[in-house]
Amino acid sequence: MDLASFYSQFRDETAENIRIVTEGLMALEDNGLEGEARRAQIDAIFRAMHTIKGSARMLGLEAVGKVAHTCEHILAAVRDGRRSLDRFLTDELLKGSDAILELVAAAIDGKPSSIDVDALTSRLGRGLPQPSPAVESPVAPLVEPHPPVDEGSSPSLPRGGRERARQTVRVRVDRLDRLLNLAGELSIGRQIEEAHLQALEEVKALVERQQRALLTLESELRRMRLSPAQRELFDREMNVALNAGERVGALVRMQLERIGQHNTHKAQLIDDLEQEVMAIRLTPVSTLYANLPRAVRELARDLGKEATLLLAGETTELDRKVIEALADPMVHLIRNAIDHGIEPVDERERLGKPRQGVIEIAAQAHGGRVLITVRDDGRGMDPQQLRETAVRKGLISSEAATALSDQEALELIFMPGFSTAKLITDVSGRGVGMDVVRTNLADIGGEVQVESQPGIGTKVTLSLPLTLITTRVLLIEAGGQLFGFPASGCQGTVWVRRNQIRTVEGRAVFQHHQTLTPLLRLDELLGIANGHPFAAATRAPALLVGGARRPMALLVDRMVDEREAVIKPLGPLLEKQRRYSGALQLGDGRLALLLNPSMLIQLGRGTALIAPTQDQSARRRARLLVVDDSFATRELIRSILSAAGYDVATAVDGLDALDRLRAETYDLVVSDVEMPRVDGFTLTSRIRSELGKTDLPVIIVTSLASEAHRRRGLEVGAQAYIVKSQFNQNNLLETIQQLIGM
Repeated sequence: MDLASFYSQFRDETAENIRIVTEGLMALEDNGLEGEARRAQIDAIFRAMHTIKGSARMLGLEAVGKVAHTCEHILAAVRDGRRSLDRFLTDELLKGSDAILELVAAAIDGKPSSIDVDALTSRLGRGLPQPSPAVESPVAPLVEPHPPVDEGSSPSLPRGGRERARQTVRVRVDRLDRLLNLAGELSIGRQIEEAHLQALEEVKALVERQQRALLTLESELRRMRLSPAQRELFDREMNVALNAGERVGALVRMQLERIGQHNTHKAQLIDDLEQEVMAIRLTPVSTLYANLPRAVRELARDLGKEATLLLAGETTELDRKVIEALADPMVHLIRNAIDHGIEPVDERERLGKPRQGVIEIAAQAHGGRVLITVRDDGRGMDPQQLRETAVRKGLISSEAATALSDQEALELIFMPGFSTAKLITDVSGRGVGMDVVRTNLADIGGEVQVESQPGIGTKVTLSLPLTLITTRVLLIEAGGQLFGFPASGCQGTVWVRRNQIRTVEGRAVFQHHQTLTPLLRLDELLGIANGHPFAAATRAPALLVGGARRPMALLVDRMVDEREAVIKPLGPLLEKQRRYSGALQLGDGRLALLLNPSMLIQLGRGTALIAPTQDQSARRRARLLVVDDSFATRELIRSILSAAGYDVATAVDGLDALDRLRAETYDLVVSDVEMPRVDGFTLTSRIRSELGKTDLPVIIVTSLASEAHRRRGLEVGAQAYIVKSQFNQNNLLETIQQLIGM
């Protein structure tokens, strides 16, 4: 969604909130307010800063949100009596307010800011008392950033070290990305030149064929009776033709040799360039590990559990973009391991396990890929419980669930909308977590597999490409169209004969390595079927996908080629669809769409797993109520939901929402927490008790991120809890879809 239209609203709203903060601080300092009046003034200041923080994070203005977050914690300490609001602290808060205005203006106008956000938040946060567990995690004092040291003038270098010191230079990431793209374009150019070489080979073959034909013709003509004049003319013209053919053949052979040598040398240079660019982009997995120990410690503490993290393979290297794409999935896997896997201390002691649960993360290179395993020694997953959950949520039929093997039942956790959590939060249980993990990995050519034993623990294995510069793809034809298929997503190819196909429970299967393997037509999955692979032959090629434990075969019309390819993004118009993950340019200038293996597998398995659903066109528009005292945040959420087809009403706070709920009927409520008059927790509680709407789903979208606040949301009756700093419009829409089925 384009957020530009909300920036001016946010600028105005922030200016008004900063005015509230400034005037309130001055009133507290000048008027000497006491008792309830003082508390009310501090609450108003706190609420204004809280609104700035939440709206900034919703709009992706991280610098603004960071400063506001620090100021908010200072005000929380003042409000709770853990710090006095003296003149010095008032000056610091005013400076923070000024910085927020400058950062907002710089971000919206696209101008650089002179504010050092890290230094400012470090100064503001220094000496801040530790808050109680009931409030958000504190802002730890930050270390003052140090300027980069010039290795050529470092005083710590030993004598003579200046000459030996390796010189470095900082490079902007976007320039490095452009360098990557240029390296990819060179690879495409090499493929085009190889096509030209192949054309020259064909010319050479034609010339040789012509020479042979001329010699055959000469032999036949010599048997004919010709006059001396005719014979002389024939010999002269035939010699001209043969000599010309020899010269053309020699010229073609010479050019082929020269171009071949040039291409070989150029190919080596391109390979070397790709390796060097890849080396620049490679980052040790330790950078991914950096924040995980603290995440384990804090989450275990919030959930009242004990857990330790063991890390291995820190020096294993991956492409920087792969590391970036792994950040959220890794945190989600850690959170799932602690929230769902590791048992509470008393339960572990009853089971004879150590009090402290163990989570192990290990990375290792494996051929051209990297394997990362996340293992815990918790309760594991019960396949029968997973089956029952999937049936209860309407994701599969009871018959399909009964037919699943235990390993297939474990795969249910990757289905959209699957969750065993009682409260949908940003920690776990939103119903899109593991689905998004698999989808995000598929977008970078990765795969995820899960193994689990009840009472023993769970292991999740991520298989990742070493680099994203190029991708090995299979060129295939299906439905008369050409497609690319990532080689990493294919376990092999087989020929399937017509007489091998059987029908089991209404699905086509064939026996492969003593296993009945489901067989599907790729063109039918893509909705482009215009014939049948067996129409003109008794056998057809198929791709084996889905892993060794749960294989599936996709019938195609023809296997064309296998090659390295540079994948191009599809652009904003097609970014939301999941069947295709990009496009590749062929040597002859044509484009081929790159198929997404994980989505094809999901579509293929869904023909048997996913239960029939109501016709979308017959459904009415769901009515939603958005409650937030921030105009910018309220309008942003309203626009997202309206664009998704919902009928949306808004309320400015909890009291306004209660009035609307008494007068009108809604299918779901999306509410902030920190609001005047009636806050979000109280609103949810009164919806249940006072209005008697026990089945009305409530989603809390707030800046309050502590586990205590999440649990309070569960206690008052909320079904979902989304933190604004983790806000993603797709997650919100998918959560609503899960809760109301519309």
